[in-house]
Amino acid sequence: MKVLFEVLVVCLFTGALHVAGANTQPEEMGLSEDERHVARRYAESAIASEISKIMDSMVQKNFVDFLLTQRQKKSELATAEEDPEQRLHNELLKLSQRETQKRNI
Repeated sequence: MKVLFEVLVVCLFTGALHVAGANTQPEEMGLSEDERHVARRYAESAIASEISKIMDSMVQKNFVDFLLTQRQKKSELATAEEDPEQRLHNELLKLSQRETQKRNI
């Protein structure tokens, strides 16, 4: 949700810059046509770079979520195949580890 908000803000900012630039003549800004073209290309590439970074972070997050889900599924399958006594032992071990982690924090 936060990422979508960031993309929306970048898009709105880009639109505002485009509208502001369209209303101002190059002579009024003190820029030649070539300088204005270069500045516009720079702004567009900076925005594209930011969007690319946001998309990369989304892909990384989705990949980590996928890996965690796969690990949890394997753990559940292994637990289902164990005998009840072994399962109880593993659950107690997990609880003990969580308590140890809480104490360390």
